[in-house]
Amino acid sequence: MTKMTKAIIITFSILLLSACSSSNEKEQSFITSKEQAKSNTSVTNNPFFKEKKEGKFEHLHGIGYAGNQNAIYFATHEGLLVYQNNKWYETTSNKHDYMGFSATDDGFYASGHPEEGSSLGNPLGLVKSLDHGQTLMNLGFYKESDFHYMAVGYKSHTIYVVNQEENKTLGQGVFYSKDDGKTWSQSQLNGLPQTAAGTIAAHPTDENMVGISTSEGIFVSRDNGNTFERFTRKINTTTFTFQEKSIVFAAVENDKPILIKQSLDTKQEEVLSVPALDEKDHIMYITSNPANDNEIVIATMNGDIFMTKNNGASWTKLASKGKI
Repeated sequence: MTKMTKAIIITFSILLLSACSSSNEKEQSFITSKEQAKSNTSVTNNPFFKEKKEGKFEHLHGIGYAGNQNAIYFATHEGLLVYQNNKWYETTSNKHDYMGFSATDDGFYASGHPEEGSSLGNPLGLVKSLDHGQTLMNLGFYKESDFHYMAVGYKSHTIYVVNQEENKTLGQGVFYSKDDGKTWSQSQLNGLPQTAAGTIAAHPTDENMVGISTSEGIFVSRDNGNTFERFTRKINTTTFTFQEKSIVFAAVENDKPILIKQSLDTKQEEVLSVPALDEKDHIMYITSNPANDNEIVIATMNGDIFMTKNNGASWTKLASKGKI
């Protein structure tokens, strides 16, 4: 294993959040085919969800627009929360601790731990849901691995996982799959600096493009992570997301958070406004509506969540310190 691979594993590990455990009481099992997935009706018309008018979430692990339904999914320590049409919703069951989470056009991919009382084993390995989390498909590594850092192309469905502990199939390092986990290849990570790594993200449609944020900027690979080149200027980036033609990233400059949209073609920067944040708070998650590049959602280290529908010209606060 190369020094760069070791550095990536170590520095991703630094950022891990606490996991939860599970007991074996509630009967639950994986589905084995798409036909077994439950109805994929909208969140508002689905008895699997109920409106959540108040409450607090713990340990946000990921956000994204899952399933092409203009709804924003938030993976938390106690299951999924969804924001749609100015209302919050929570699931009535399957409140799994999705430590890794990536939204796609047909649902979401995740990893983590089953809810307390579930009969599912721990950890979940790599799973996929086509029906808002009502059912899960097992894509591998069940009871073996918990991928805290993973990314999946929104439409390409190329999967990237950061594997910290060797399992029966994968060693340590970054691996990718283009066939829903049936086969895997290791990314060589050539060109990445030996510094702390944060977010890994996949381009929505380009099956070969992946990026990793570091304290020295964002590095982008066009060959599935085998070789990387610096994309941004040298700046301490905290997180980022791909749009079809841009990268939207958060960084810290002069001890203040900044938000930039940068063209993938020309690398021209567009500085976006940042909503008022508490001192020393920073942006930790970013997602963008695949159907509207001007709609962006950010979440901060302290649990504040903001949405803009006009490319940062104005922001609406959706949650404050984890309270909705």
